[in-house]
Amino acid sequence: MKTTHLYPYSFFKLMFMVLIAGLLCQCQKLDDAMPLSDDDSDRPEWAGGNTDANYHINKNEDSATTRGGDYGDLFRLLRDVDGVPIMIGIAIEGSMEYFVQPVDADGIPIQLDAYGEIPEGAPTIEVEFGRLNIVRSPQSVLDQAFEEAMDVLEAPGAVISLDFCGRLTSTYPDPISSETIVKTIDSPRESLALYQYLMKFMFQDTEENNWNNRLKFLGDSPYNFDPLIIAASCFAAGSDKTGTVNIDEVVYINGFIDCIGLNPILNENDYDFNHNQNYYFNFSEPKLGDAQFKYNREVYASRYLQIITLNSNGTYTEEIKTVKDAMEDKGLFSCAWGEIDNKAVSGFALAVDDAVQVLDYVHGDSNVTFLPDYLP
Repeated sequence: MKTTHLYPYSFFKLMFMVLIAGLLCQCQKLDDAMPLSDDDSDRPEWAGGNTDANYHINKNEDSATTRGGDYGDLFRLLRDVDGVPIMIGIAIEGSMEYFVQPVDADGIPIQLDAYGEIPEGAPTIEVEFGRLNIVRSPQSVLDQAFEEAMDVLEAPGAVISLDFCGRLTSTYPDPISSETIVKTIDSPRESLALYQYLMKFMFQDTEENNWNNRLKFLGDSPYNFDPLIIAASCFAAGSDKTGTVNIDEVVYINGFIDCIGLNPILNENDYDFNHNQNYYFNFSEPKLGDAQFKYNREVYASRYLQIITLNSNGTYTEEIKTVKDAMEDKGLFSCAWGEIDNKAVSGFALAVDDAVQVLDYVHGDSNVTFLPDYLP
């Protein structure tokens, strides 16, 4: 009788243990797909995604002709004026194979070995993405974020303006209380969702957006915004609040979310991880017939800040300065104007970085207040 009673007990105990093990494995998978967020309060908890499942960043296990194998999406590369990687041909076993060219901190190409590999100890520069890793989440996450942003931008009676660093701001009446609501698109995921849309379509109706560009109204009167300037500020809003943004970071992010634009550039001998030829955003001619993208820091000369300074005698001084003057007086831009080319991809990366530095300054100093309605 004892044996009869022990058998089912042992059986159910075994089944219980198998069930618990299965649940633990499932939890591990969820943890891998949804890593913990960092200390930034405006970073979504799901940021990061499952990078192993994203074909844009998988290691190349087949051919060295796909963005330089396992380092093409990690290091700074030699690029042309549009950010397109310059491919290096190496004859291997009688056939020509092509590799991307990594560079050191001074932009000097690093000599590859006879097989196109980076020599051990070479001074490569890794590209850091920080909060921008949210673009590696499933496309559905960005699609949802885009709709959330559009709820604000398309609110009945909404008037759109730009804040101190160029982020889109919507002012509209509350449908219930009629009180005025002012909402800036500052969420990283919403900002990057808008960035993706702008870099794919700008303000054009295309077959891909069903001939209905949701942001087209921003290019019409009374706004007449430049889509790439807006895109640069959206990129900045989605990136880390501190640090700098460079060309490699911009081009890699475009690759992760398929932002090749309306007039893409085909990079010969460059293939993605699905073995399709790689295309890149054309900053020299964003759409057929367009002039080359050119950034001007004067966009910050018409936005104003109130700055309170504590004097040595304990009194306070209040000043009103343009964002441009305030940043230049304190040397807060990453580079002096004219130090970096302001055209094509270099100009776009400069526009993004300027917006990051302005955002860091205004958010980081409680004595600085943006004056959206100020007229000198």
